[in-house]
Amino acid sequence: MDETRPQLFWSRLRRLWADFNRLTAPLFPNQPIYTRSFTWPNKLLLLAILTAAFALLGSQLPPGGYIGFDWTHFFGIGVIAPFQPPWTKTVTDLLTWPLLIGLGMAAFSMAALQRSVHPASLVAAFFCLPLLWTLFLGQVEGIALLGLVGLPWLAPLALIKPQVTFFAFGAKKTYILAFLVVMLVSFAIFGPWWNVMLNVESFYAEGRYPQNIALGWWGLPLFLATVWFSRGDMDMLMLAGAFVTPHLIPYNLLPLAPAIARLRPRSAWIAMLVSWLPVVCANFLGPWGWYTGWILPAFLWINLARKRYPAFFRRRDNKA
Repeated sequence: MDETRPQLFWSRLRRLWADFNRLTAPLFPNQPIYTRSFTWPNKLLLLAILTAAFALLGSQLPPGGYIGFDWTHFFGIGVIAPFQPPWTKTVTDLLTWPLLIGLGMAAFSMAALQRSVHPASLVAAFFCLPLLWTLFLGQVEGIALLGLVGLPWLAPLALIKPQVTFFAFGAKKTYILAFLVVMLVSFAIFGPWWNVMLNVESFYAEGRYPQNIALGWWGLPLFLATVWFSRGDMDMLMLAGAFVTPHLIPYNLLPLAPAIARLRPRSAWIAMLVSWLPVVCANFLGPWGWYTGWILPAFLWINLARKRYPAFFRRRDNKA
């Protein structure tokens, strides 16, 4: 009798897991977002080659003046904002300027290449404002994107800039589990650091930046209207989550910018041009011009929704 108890335990556990998977299946549909996939050995090899190539290019443009301002004055000298995860300094201490450029561009290249539906769409993604602004500033959104490329194993990296990457974890149960493990371990080591992040604006003595276009709770209706239809799609979930994130400057959209490569060439180039509207409009309209930065997430989400739900949009088009 005693010999069968372990077998009964595992049998019941398997049934419970099967029941759980069946109940949660509608929340995690198998929604492919890649047009091509790589085995882990090939992915690591490609990332290494791209990192070396882009790091070499980065070494030819050293930071100084307006180039790499945030790297020079913050990340590169170990100055980390208190609202960032406490392991951010550990990560940035391992980086150099060329490595920051190399890893960020390699991650973006890999993410865009896996998603691209056409070479022209891939090229368009590389000219978007979030990517070029991040490189210009020397910010670490590229490292957060590297974390998304390596989910679930690189979950800590994805969370060093969680404004939009946080929502990507909702795409799969394994990602949620990785997030919970990171949170539990980090809380055990560092305490409830998340509370500081939610009060991000208190860090800036000069007040809210004009470039900060976060809608906060005002964006909740848009989030609720889009999140259910974004299930299982990392990019769509991040686009939906952007509407309610508490702090958002347009370059924070870098982790979701590779989704531009998922669009047809004409739409991809429109998305690239639209991404520059905040900079252009702010020069003519003042601070309110930065809010044109919401056109890119809206445009991307609608286009991805059209691809995912073609029958629904065909009916709407026919009625129109």
